[in-house]
Amino acid sequence: MLHITNGDAALPMLQEAVQGEILPWRDVLHEGPVRAGLSLEELSRERAAFIAKCGWAPLEAVEADFRRRDATLARSHEEVVLWFEHDLYDQLQLIQLLDWFAAHPHPKLSLVCEAEYLGPMAPARAAELFARRSRVTGEQLAEGRQAWGAFTAPDPHGLERVPCSHLRFLGAALRRHLEELPWAGDGLSRTERAILRSLPRDFSGIFAAIREDPAYLGDSVLAWHLARLQREGLVEEQDGGWRAIERSERRREPRWLGGVCVTADSPWRWDPARGGVRALR
Repeated sequence: MLHITNGDAALPMLQEAVQGEILPWRDVLHEGPVRAGLSLEELSRERAAFIAKCGWAPLEAVEADFRRRDATLARSHEEVVLWFEHDLYDQLQLIQLLDWFAAHPHPKLSLVCEAEYLGPMAPARAAELFARRSRVTGEQLAEGRQAWGAFTAPDPHGLERVPCSHLRFLGAALRRHLEELPWAGDGLSRTERAILRSLPRDFSGIFAAIREDPAYLGDSVLAWHLARLQREGLVEEQDGGWRAIERSERRREPRWLGGVCVTADSPWRWDPARGGVRALR
């Protein structure tokens, strides 16, 4: 039996709660390029390059980890159990796997997904959820495949057309992803706006001030955002703290959101007034 989960935090708990091999799916898919039309092997190479460029891990180590991960996924298993949470980080991993299993059907594919975090979960609670795991349906596979296709597409409008009727946490997660597009008006994403509103503060203060529920990002990703905003001239670090900089011109770096490359010239905007995406004319 193979258990696939969202990363290393849940490993110790699951090792106590269930029997079988546990595969952590380590990837922050809501940051960096996730382009359509790539095989899992091709995408893994591109993701490894992005992760290494961010400084989160050495390239050789990430490439080796992804090769082992992908080989484990492709092996034959009596049953595969997907363990994921309700936040964006997990829901993107889930639809990536559902897209893969839609193309590589498995006779015993099941899902554990509640509005609960796996890392701090008691092993007894995980054992209870495992006993109540649900078989992944054809409708869930189809919805996951549609969502993954929309997430990797260069036009974000498709994400608004995903029905999200069979994956109950997916709709809110995809909306949160779309809120990372530049907002109509100031051109800042939801995360960027939250960071700037929190300043001046030190790093731990910023991390606490921008915390969301469901969880959105970890400390490594926040550090990456701050470094990017500093290069863009929006913030600066001084005496162990961070402060905003008032400048009329911004040197915005390209930022990938799934299959969408956000540049200074890209037309896509999140419109908070209508709660949807619109394109600048």
